[in-house]
Amino acid sequence: MKNEIVYRYLDSNIKTKREKVLKNYLKKQGDSTELSFYDLNMYASKNDLKDSINKIIYKSKLDENIILNKYQVEILEVLQDNNIFLSAPTSFGKTFIMLEYIKRNTDKLKNIVFIIPTIALMNELLKKIYDNFNNEYNICINSDEEIEAKNIFVFVPERTDSNFIEITKKIDIDLLVFDEIYKLQGTKREVRTDDRLIYMNKVYLDLVKISKKIALLGPYINSVEFNNTNLDIIKFYSNYMPVYNEINVLDEDKKWIEEIKFENQLIYFKSPQSIYKNINLILEYIPESEEYIKLYSDEIKFLQDNIGDDWYVIKLLKRGIGIHHGKTPMFLRKFYENEYNKKNLKVLLCTDTLMEGINTPTESLLIIDNPGNTFKLNNLIGRVGRLNPQNPIIGNITICNKEILQDLININSWLDLKIRAEDEIILSDDEVLYLDKKYTDEEKNKQYNDKIQKLNNEYNISTEDIVIRSLELNKVIKMFEEGIYSELENSQNIYQCIVATTRLIPGPSYFFHKQRYTDLNLTIDYLPYKRYINDILNRKPFKEIIRVFNSEYNINGNVENINLFIDALYNLNNYIKFKFSKIINYIEVANKTINNEIMRNFITLISSFNKLETSYKILDDLGIENEDAQKIIEALNINNNISASKMMRLLKNNKEKLLEEMLSPFSKNNIDNI
Repeated sequence: MKNEIVYRYLDSNIKTKREKVLKNYLKKQGDSTELSFYDLNMYASKNDLKDSINKIIYKSKLDENIILNKYQVEILEVLQDNNIFLSAPTSFGKTFIMLEYIKRNTDKLKNIVFIIPTIALMNELLKKIYDNFNNEYNICINSDEEIEAKNIFVFVPERTDSNFIEITKKIDIDLLVFDEIYKLQGTKREVRTDDRLIYMNKVYLDLVKISKKIALLGPYINSVEFNNTNLDIIKFYSNYMPVYNEINVLDEDKKWIEEIKFENQLIYFKSPQSIYKNINLILEYIPESEEYIKLYSDEIKFLQDNIGDDWYVIKLLKRGIGIHHGKTPMFLRKFYENEYNKKNLKVLLCTDTLMEGINTPTESLLIIDNPGNTFKLNNLIGRVGRLNPQNPIIGNITICNKEILQDLININSWLDLKIRAEDEIILSDDEVLYLDKKYTDEEKNKQYNDKIQKLNNEYNISTEDIVIRSLELNKVIKMFEEGIYSELENSQNIYQCIVATTRLIPGPSYFFHKQRYTDLNLTIDYLPYKRYINDILNRKPFKEIIRVFNSEYNINGNVENINLFIDALYNLNNYIKFKFSKIINYIEVANKTINNEIMRNFITLISSFNKLETSYKILDDLGIENEDAQKIIEALNINNNISASKMMRLLKNNKEKLLEEMLSPFSKNNIDNI
């Protein structure tokens, strides 16, 4: 058994005193004499000899305006010769210290991999890496991009496909950084419903086995074990937070809507549905503003022309309010982030999508809903008053329910992390297939082996065939046993292909259930969302789909119904892009000659819709709409296997030319802010 080395800086008493010293300093009620003692010397303004020496010793090489704290310096020392697991609050600067380590070791580090759980976080990190390392490294965000002698890969797990694994076999990974490591934990329900979870853990296993140095990062984690990989890794726990926030609980006789302040404020809701329920209240309370109607006139007209006049996104924009959640289209998300960071938009309605790792500096946070546990609450609060020594502020947090306060800052209720790949407990067959696990129960083991044998003998499919395409074992079996593949083979039109596919990969039917709407002219339980899949695949404009919806089902012109339907369409669009399109991999695993022309057309339609070319993927991630992406590729004569860093350089160097093109105002905004 390996000797475990643990750094544990979780003294609550020191944390309380640190907060008091920082509070007094920021409120001009104290001097800076105690700042250094509590590792807050980055705020010190005195120019005495001690402060000057500290600033020289602890000055960042990534940003000379930043003074590292002693914990960050210690982490840099640990990283020189060790792997590290780092648990620290959101404002600690975990990602920053990884970039600092790279800056100090560019001569030693040739290939670096960052694994980030979401596209939004990937884009956030991508910009930081480009700004700091563009001249030293080639940067890639897709496995099909060209690689060079020195590369930084910034990937979400689903992009670490077989092609990427093949790349890693040919190069040495000098540093692996796996951010937001808590995303690898999952309950039985999450394993069953989130098809990304097992594959994220497989990526973790694949990469930790071949990386020379490993850094695993996450906030508010109390303990972690590495039972499977038996990693030789130093564990570093800290509750250090170099920011101070005032936390208030809303009085019972006050309404939260009255707490909206147009002063760089995030308003947190637990889900998009919770936001939807409160939009009418917000629209009634806050009037339209001529200032914002003028400021965003081009964006408003574009949305009216392409979606319609009644979408709540337009109504909120006329009030200077943005909305950011997992179903928000990428071009809108990037636009909101840009405008909020520039303090043009003063209020942003958001869910966990914005709060989990994206550096959106805010002075004020209004928490409407209970995030669910201490871990999530601490993560939210850490987003406020982010470290800014040149212009420090006291963050203002208002909690709308005093019961939420009970979950606040309690080390004992931090997360005891159980990474699925490291946990011996098996929650699904896919964990055996992907995570090097084995059933100890003889009956379960027999059932699993019977499935594998059946696939081998009856369908000539190996486990390698399944794994290389990232498929779910039981869905592969279902495809054959329930005749879904036969339906596709015998389909007479594209619609029949869609019906068969949604049997294997269920769609977001919930968003089209008539109970979500009011007084629809509908005799069955669901709107015809499979027909809408066909419309979207065939590029029918959303505005036309919405017009037909109104004429057939929403005959009374209910505006709330229109908004619900628009959101449902964007949900459906994401489903097609990220889930429905996986049917191609399931078809490929059958290894059969496709004789049905309809089925071949169906596959072509999906491939065309997804714009599988690497150049399109990069532009989509950067918040460029598909129609605009085509114009940009043609205008700049961009080749298909271009890397992300070269694409960003092209966009930057040709910014003036592109801003004169006939692009959407959102694409122009996102190009202007690269």
